[in-house]
Amino acid sequence: MDVSYVEKAKAFIDSHLKTEFSLNELAEYIGYSAFHLAREFKSLEGLSIMEYARNQRILAAAEELKNGRIISEVAAEYGFETHAGFTKAFAAVMGCTPSEYQAYVKKMGNKKGVSIMEDSKIVVRHICKDDVQDLWENVYSAMTPRQIAEDKIQKHTEAYQKREGLELVAEVDGTVVMSLPLTKPMWIPLGFVWDNNFTLTGGDNDVIMAKLLDEMKRQARMLDITTLVSPQGKDSPSSKAMQSLGFVKAYESGGWEYLMMAI
Repeated sequence: MDVSYVEKAKAFIDSHLKTEFSLNELAEYIGYSAFHLAREFKSLEGLSIMEYARNQRILAAAEELKNGRIISEVAAEYGFETHAGFTKAFAAVMGCTPSEYQAYVKKMGNKKGVSIMEDSKIVVRHICKDDVQDLWENVYSAMTPRQIAEDKIQKHTEAYQKREGLELVAEVDGTVVMSLPLTKPMWIPLGFVWDNNFTLTGGDNDVIMAKLLDEMKRQARMLDITTLVSPQGKDSPSSKAMQSLGFVKAYESGGWEYLMMAI
């Protein structure tokens, strides 16, 4: 099946998020048999057509909820007959309930920067499954709780067990406020530190990142890593920030520069 047929099907679905349609109606529009369309769509997307439609409806509904709209009204607009059904579908896709999502959006709108008090306790440790909420609110706000649980926590926990990487988090007074992931490609004694968003603020964030990096160096040595590598955009604020923490520019390629630190 031509990939363009799948793209055409996705475009149809995305333009009918607030209206019901059947698989046969979609197949007729595409000009393909319902059986083969369903099979090929699942093969290429990893989701059935109706699973894809549900996910897109939930994502669109989430955008509506950001504006403070009433949950039951949004649910009805996107074809969910009951509040309970909408909540169940929303949680399956987003990893939180609609009301929790609205509370999160409101909290993010009033969010203040990290502040370390004189008696604050800073702890740097491995990421764990209980960190989802804090990571969602303070680190990976563009991801859903489900994505954080699967793509961050589960992924890096499994990588550490295989000695292929890890992710550290920094807690300030019991709340996770920052993280630093690392991957180790195969047997090569290099560790790639992935943080392209950190910039110097002259404040507490700089202190926390320095503590994260110190612990990362210790953990990396335990994985037989001798050099840390930090890929950064050329002459970017993030590159300058990482250089201030001890990385040095090694080489450049295609708008990127690769910073290194022997440990």
